[in-house]
Formats: sequence, C-alpha cells, structure tokens
Amino acid sequence: MLVSSHFMITITVISYFYRSGAEDTRPLSWRVDVDSIAVAGCQEVTLATCTVISEKTAARVSWRLGSLSDSLKPSSNNVQHLDGIFTVSSSLIAVPTVQMNQQLVQCVITHDTRKAEIEIDHRIKVHYPPQLVTVTPFNDPSYAEVFQCEADANPPATDFTWHSSKHVTIPNDAIEIKGNKLYFLKLSSDLNGVYFCNASNMYGAGVGSLFWHQVE
Repeated sequence: MLVSSHFMITITVISYFYRSGAEDTRPLSWRVDVDSIAVAGCQEVTLATCTVISEKTAARVSWRLGSLSDSLKPSSNNVQHLDGIFTVSSSLIAVPTVQMNQQLVQCVITHDTRKAEIEIDHRIKVHYPPQLVTVTPFNDPSYAEVFQCEADANPPATDFTWHSSKHVTIPNDAIEIKGNKLYFLKLSSDLNGVYFCNASNMYGAGVGSLFWHQVE
C-alpha cells in the first residue's frame, strides 16, 4: 500500500525596487511552494507552485521544464485584490513517476519593475518504494568476505532482511548480518547457494540476490 503524507516547503524572497535613486516601498515577492509529498504511481498531484505578489501591474510566470516538458502540465491562476495587489501563481501538475525525482525545473518571472527575468531553480521530489536492489562486494579485511545490499528508493531503504535459498537460518556460526551487510566468517562450499536481501521503506519493498559459490 502506498501512503500519502503532507508537508509544506516554502521559499519566499522579497525584493524592493528603486526609482530615481529613491527606494520604492512597494515590494515584489515570489516563492515556490511544495505542499504535499508526491508518491510515484499515485493520482495526479501538484508538484510545485510558483507564486508572485506585486503592486500596480501583474507579474508573468512561466516554467522551463527541460526533459519534463511533455510530462508536466502548468496551471495558472491570477488574482487582482481590491487594494491593488496582484497575486499570480503557476502550478506544475502531473502523475508522479520515479524518473521525475530530482529533475531540475525553473520558475521564470517577468515584471515591469525588473529589467531581467527572475529565475528560481527547483528540483522535483518524488517518493517511491525500492526499485533496483543490488548486492555487491564490500571491502572489510576483518572478514573472509562481505557483501552490501543497496536499493534505489526515496526515502532510502531503512529495513534489510536476509535469507538463504537453502532455508538455512542466518545469522549462524559462519555468517553474520549487520543491517544491509552480509558477513562470511569463513569460506566453505557448505555455504554455497543464493542469498536474498529484502530492502524496504515506508512505501514498499524490493529484493536483490547474491549467488555465492566457493570451490574447495
């Protein structure tokens, strides 16, 4: 079962602009909000919202999406308040995928008071269960051989369990387990077989394997 959690990240910048050498007290402010955790494979969600607040005239907000241009759908909302304040926001909407995680996008803001565009970098964050689980050698001269289990997951896998294809209970007098590592205390053909690592986080689990063979 995939669990959806909620949180908020807000980055706010307030910029005062100048005219004829005197400071104008009307600020131009902008922020990027992330108000919920995006989980891969769930329903369509808002991945990020870029908001600009200004006076007199409304700002223009757009996105540079790079490789995600075909996957993300911008949705804009403009509000003019009675006190002359304009609030312009643009949200990125999509069904989250694993491939979107850590992809860089840019919110681009233009306004009459600024000569240059304002660019705000933002990395998309998507949570997902372990995808690829691998078991690889790990260097530790204190033991005969050591293998490490690693998983592509966000957040990282925190729970690791091991078992053998021979249905031998491990750990035992020849094999130790410490978290995501499997320690062989001796090299013996009696230990030949396939060893499985089950890696999991709050969203699910994945399995990796090691074929271990020792020739006498």
